[in-house]
Amino acid sequence: MKSNESLGNECHSDDMLTAPDRKVVVLDSDENLEHITHILKEFGLVAVPYTESFPPETAIVALINPEKDPHLEICKSLSTGCKVLLTTGERAFEFKIKAVHMGASGLLSLPVNAVEVLSNLEDTRKSEMPDARVLIIDDDELTASVYALALEECGLRVAVIDDPLRAEATIEDFRPDLVIMDIDMPQANGIDVAQAIRLDPAHTSLPILFLSSIYQKDIQDLARKIGGDDFIKKPVDVGYLVKMVRMRAVRAVELRQIIVRDGLTGLLNHVAFKERLTGELNRSKRTMSTFTVALIDLDHFKTVNDTYGHQIGDTVIQSFATLLKNSFRNIDIIARYGGEEFAIILVDATPEQSEKIIDRIRSAFERIEFNASGRKFNVTFSCGLAGSEDNTSEEGLLTEADIALYQAKSYGRNCVRKQCRATGDGLTTTAP
Repeated sequence: MKSNESLGNECHSDDMLTAPDRKVVVLDSDENLEHITHILKEFGLVAVPYTESFPPETAIVALINPEKDPHLEICKSLSTGCKVLLTTGERAFEFKIKAVHMGASGLLSLPVNAVEVLSNLEDTRKSEMPDARVLIIDDDELTASVYALALEECGLRVAVIDDPLRAEATIEDFRPDLVIMDIDMPQANGIDVAQAIRLDPAHTSLPILFLSSIYQKDIQDLARKIGGDDFIKKPVDVGYLVKMVRMRAVRAVELRQIIVRDGLTGLLNHVAFKERLTGELNRSKRTMSTFTVALIDLDHFKTVNDTYGHQIGDTVIQSFATLLKNSFRNIDIIARYGGEEFAIILVDATPEQSEKIIDRIRSAFERIEFNASGRKFNVTFSCGLAGSEDNTSEEGLLTEADIALYQAKSYGRNCVRKQCRATGDGLTTTAP
C-alpha cells in the first residue's frame, strides 16, 4: 500500500517525453506509412509496419487501410491483442457493420491525423475504471488496513491515516475522491473533523462515508446533516463496503471530471488549476520540495483563426493539448488557462529542468504540420517559467511566470524564458 507521504514525490527526470516503446502497427502503403510515422513521432509514438509475425499485444493501437486488408482478416486477428482503427474514407453503413464484426473499434479519415489517433487512445483509457482515490481515517489501524487491502484489490488507490488531525494535509496531498471516516476517535470526533474539512470551499463536495459502532439515530442524522453521504455500522461486511465505495468513488471521479475539465481539450480548466496550485504550494511548504509553473501562449493565434477559421484553430488547440498530455508525467498538472493559453505545474522540478523539457516540446510542436484545405502551416508557442523557491504565494508565482512569458513574446516568440527574481531579468533558452 502506498502511503500518502510518498504520493507525488516520484523521482524527477529531464527525460519526460513519452517513452519510445509505444508502438503503433500500421498496414498501409509505403507513402502513407511514411506520413503516419512522421506525424506520430512528434507525439512520442513509434509507427512500425505490419508483418504476419507481429505480436498485437505489443502495440497500443493498429492502423489498417482496408485497401491492404479487403476482407478485414488482419483486422480481426490484431483486434484480439490491441485496438484497431481503419484508415479509410468509406462510411457506408454496411461497411461499418462488417468493420465492427471483424473487430474494428473506429474509423479514421485520410490523411491520418495524429490527434484523432491519440483521442481514440484516450477513449480507451476512459472506458477503463477511473483512477479513483479513497482516504481512510480510522484510529483502528488493523481494521483500516483490512478495508484498504480490499479496496486496493478492486483497483482503487488508498491512503490510511490514524490521526484525524492530519486529515486536511493528507487531503491536499492525496486528493481523494471519497473519504471513509470513523466517528468515534480519541483525537477528534469524526463529525467535527468532517465539518472542519467542509469549511474549505474546495472540499464542500468531497463525499464522506461515516463508519461507527455506535448506532444512534441522532448521530446518524447529524452525520447526514453536515454532508455525510452515508452511515454504515461497524463491523461492516467487507464485500458490501467495497461494492459501495467503488461505486461512489467512480461516480465522484466522473462528476469531478465534468466540473474541472475544459470541454475542448480535456485538460484542467482555469479554476481547477488555481486550486491545484494552492495545494501544491501548501505541499511544497511542508515537504520543502520545489516545483515550477509554466505559462504558455500560442504565438499569433488570432492570425490562425482569421486565416483558416475557428474550426482549424480548435484543431490546433486540441493538437497542442494532446502533445502536452503525452509529454509530461502523470503527477504534473496541465491546464487550459484560457483561449490559447496553457498552464503547467511541473512537480519536483526546478526552472532549469523545466526549461529543458519545455524547450524540447517547443521544438517538437513547431515541426507539426497543420493542413487547412490544402494549405499547410505551422504554429509556435512562447513560455514563461517561475519557480516555487522564489515565490511563496499563488499570485507571486503566476505574476513572475506571466512576466517571463511577456519577455518571451518581446524577445521574438517561439522561445522559453525563466524569470530570475534575484536580478529581475529573464534567462532565455535556445530559440530557433
